[in-house]
Amino acid sequence: MLISIFALFTSMFWFPKPEVVNENVVQFLAYEKDYLYGEWNLDKTLLALTIPFSFIALGLAFWKRSLIMGIGVVVVMATGKMVWSVQNAGEPGKSIMIPAISGLFICCGLIYYGFKRFGKK
Repeated sequence: MLISIFALFTSMFWFPKPEVVNENVVQFLAYEKDYLYGEWNLDKTLLALTIPFSFIALGLAFWKRSLIMGIGVVVVMATGKMVWSVQNAGEPGKSIMIPAISGLFICCGLIYYGFKRFGKK
């Protein structure tokens, strides 16, 4: 889990800067920036709290060594992000679908591999 978080935060250093950026991606990133820097109310605060609670649930799933629960939490996290993106940003929010789904499959595959490789001992 720590490796995934580290890879996410450092990915800007090991992926080359794209030569052409899709306009929807630019609009979506601008929307997210405006959202984060905008006024914070109770709804936004409660929504933001789902992030640490999701990581706690993920940690609990792996603590219990539950493959199904771990993958389930990851799927719910990714699905929630995709739904929020489309629901709030509209068309530009759809620009994250392919990367999010690809990342979801990679994460689930790595989780499955980890469980099979290191298994219950």
